[in-house]
Amino acid sequence: MKKLNNLNSIIIFLIALFIVGCTSVSERDKDVAAIDNLEEELKKETARPDKAKLENLLNLYTGFVDKYPEDTASATYLYRAVNLSMGMNQPQVAMKLVDRTLNEYQKSPHLAETVFLKAYIYENFLGNLGTASGIYRDFIHRFPDHELADDAQSAITNMGKSPEELVKEFEARNKN
Repeated sequence: MKKLNNLNSIIIFLIALFIVGCTSVSERDKDVAAIDNLEEELKKETARPDKAKLENLLNLYTGFVDKYPEDTASATYLYRAVNLSMGMNQPQVAMKLVDRTLNEYQKSPHLAETVFLKAYIYENFLGNLGTASGIYRDFIHRFPDHELADDAQSAITNMGKSPEELVKEFEARNKN
């Protein structure tokens, strides 16, 4: 009888633990909710987003990745952080995040776009056309059927040309 009571106590304890575990919001869920809420706030401020909120969102993204590196959402948050830092004109931060993605999240669903963005950052933010061209070529080699492959080829073809040169070439093509 004593064993039966102990078994019942254990079962009741496990059921209670399960119920509490299911109803309580995890720390991860709170972090995701904070990110979602701030993203929604910033969507409403499209014309002039608050810089402090943008910086906070960037910190939330990277903090999530630091805290939950194995989480399936981490690669996506890292990709969003790359794009956000570029939009905030922080190319060095963006490049660190790109490199982190390429080193730590090689199976990221955003891997191809991240490689493309690395070349884009070198070309448009850092002015290193040689490195950018090499990365664009690598992108085309690795992802020949990706929707950005044509953009990578165009970037290589038009790299270093002034807007005036591009307009002249466009007009010349249209005449023929």
